[in-house]
Amino acid sequence: MKCVRLPLLSRDFLLGHVDAESLVRHHPDCKDLLIEALKFHLLPEQRGVLGTSRTRPRRCEGAGPVLFAVGGGSLFAIHGDCEAYDTRTDRWHVVASMSTRRARVGVAAVGNRLYAVGGYDGTSDLATVESYDPVTNTWQPEVSMGTRRSCLGVAALHGLLYAAGGYDGASCLNSAERYDPLTGTWTSVAAMSTRRRYVRVATLDGNLYAVGGYDSSSHLATVEK
Repeated sequence: MKCVRLPLLSRDFLLGHVDAESLVRHHPDCKDLLIEALKFHLLPEQRGVLGTSRTRPRRCEGAGPVLFAVGGGSLFAIHGDCEAYDTRTDRWHVVASMSTRRARVGVAAVGNRLYAVGGYDGTSDLATVESYDPVTNTWQPEVSMGTRRSCLGVAALHGLLYAAGGYDGASCLNSAERYDPLTGTWTSVAAMSTRRRYVRVATLDGNLYAVGGYDSSSHLATVEK
């Protein structure tokens, strides 16, 4: 059981199937592993501390890093097509297109999936999200954000997806929200002190950094975490 990555299973499966197994219920070590998995689901803000080898997705041996180019816009068109760069072959190749055309989109990887968050489709700013599975070469819809955001900053931290700032079609935003792929839910987190459109977001030492941007009146050199 200690080799099974229970924390990466859905909470419904853990409660409906794993918890119902008599061996798990009556064996202390197995029960501890189930409790570990449920804590990982119930305490998302502590996943950096709760992380173990069982909370990390498996990686294929010999697989190299891949760089993705997703959506975007030109002077006359908004794009939904995507490409991937294979560092082993030094070549770009076309992969499946998103279901929605997205410029000014935020992109980040969580586990083995790539997430395209918000953006602008040529008509309106978007709250929708979709994820790409490189194994099946398909995009699928995810739960939408609580706020429409284009020109946003997106980053992944401890298996959670963060969306910060951006533009909702009327004003620059300082709000931020967090997506948990395990539960499929968005949760509001503390807002930034400054409204930031075209903000860049990155992680370092367990913190999320928001760098620069535009606040509707001036371009910013300020940074906050």
